[in-house]
Formats: sequence, C-alpha cells, structure tokens
Amino acid sequence: MSSHLHDGHRQRMRERIMNGDLEKLQPHEVLEYLLFSFIPRKDTNGIAHELIKEFGSFYGVLNADPARLSKVSGMTQNAALFLSNLPAVFRVYMRNKSQSKVQLHGRGEIREYMRDMCWALTEERVYAIILDPHDCVVATKEFDRGTGDSVTLNVRALVDFALGNKHCKLVLAHNHPSGVTNPSANDIAATADLQYTLKNIEVELLDHYIFCDDKYFSFEEEGLMNKIREKTKTLKEGVWNKSEYDS
Repeated sequence: MSSHLHDGHRQRMRERIMNGDLEKLQPHEVLEYLLFSFIPRKDTNGIAHELIKEFGSFYGVLNADPARLSKVSGMTQNAALFLSNLPAVFRVYMRNKSQSKVQLHGRGEIREYMRDMCWALTEERVYAIILDPHDCVVATKEFDRGTGDSVTLNVRALVDFALGNKHCKLVLAHNHPSGVTNPSANDIAATADLQYTLKNIEVELLDHYIFCDDKYFSFEEEGLMNKIREKTKTLKEGVWNKSEYDS
C-alpha cells in the first residue's frame, strides 16, 4: 500500500471512530485501529487479520501472551504489551466506579457489577464489595489470586475489609477460568465460615458469585445462601459437612 493510500485509509477509519461507529466495526478493524499508534508506518489491517488467524478471535488476541503476540509478522513489543493489557485496563476502569458512589439497583445490577470485575481473567481471583444501606458501593477490593481454578478465600482478610468500612452488606465474587461455575467444597465451606463470622459483627453477606465468561453461579439464586444461613445458626468453629448442602 502506498503512503498516500495508507494515510487515506487511516484517516477514513478515524472519521468512522469520530462518528461513533467503533462498535459497528468488525473485530479485525478494531484491532487495526488500536494498532495505529504503536505501528505508525505499516498496514495494520494485514497485521490484524494475522492476529485473529493466529489466536482465533478478538478475545483470543487480547488474552494472548505478549511474547506470542510479538512473534506475529509486523507486530512490535509495545503493540503486544498494549493489546495484552487491555483486559486489565478495562477491569481497572470498572473497579474505579466505586469512587463515583455508584448505586446498584437490585441483584441484577449487583451481579453485573461483580461480573465486570471478573471479565476476561485467565487466573482465579477473588473480589468483594461493600454496600451501604442504599446499595451504594462504598469500597471495592481484590483479594487472593490463584493458579488456574485454585484460590483460597481468606475469611479473615474479608472480615477485616468489612470492619474497616463499617457498612452493613458485603458481596463476594470469584471466577473459574475452566468454564465450570459450580462451587467447590472449599468454596462452600469458606462462604459458610465468612457468613457466620460476618453475622457476628452485624454485616450481611448478600451473595457469593462464581463467574466464567457469560455463565455464573449465585449462592443466593440457587438457594445455597439460605441453607448456609440456617446451618450457621448452630455452626461450630472448625466443623463443616459439605454434603449437607448438596441436597
């Protein structure tokens, strides 16, 4: 592509973006646009096609290792680092909502708020939010990280988080990158331990969500939170029978 045609194509793309057409672009066109600033003198359309061919989809490109992205013909290290960190940028954006005193209306909005924090994660992580009596988000925090689908819910740290913010509701969420959203025995036991401890300091555990892409498991919606609340009325520290919650 000549320099004139190349510049003209980029300008037409910028005009489409300025007109609000970003969401109407094809995935390879979005990648092409994102690469403009990092690869200024090459045809990023061709590079975008090669990226999607190599990694299968737009999603696959953004979740690829930067070292692998750099090996695609025409890519630079800076471009690879930028693309591979876009999911993390989006999660920072979503978590920063809490600084704007976001009010969540109903369980659906609470669930979607938590889902945004768990979006496009390739390792398991734990998040919690504190809500005030009007369901405004007053604090958001990332807790443990794991490898693959294994992570430990740190009950003590979660309780300290609740105590430090002095509000009456907590919502917990983590992700399962494997695609299976059902809670593990450890997930259930830790949730019960947390609910029991929070109740003693007059903080309500509203729900515990497990996310994987567009799928989720809600302890509250599946009736598991009610079972936990009933059992933890007489729960003794260190005693937990997971089978009681399978029926």
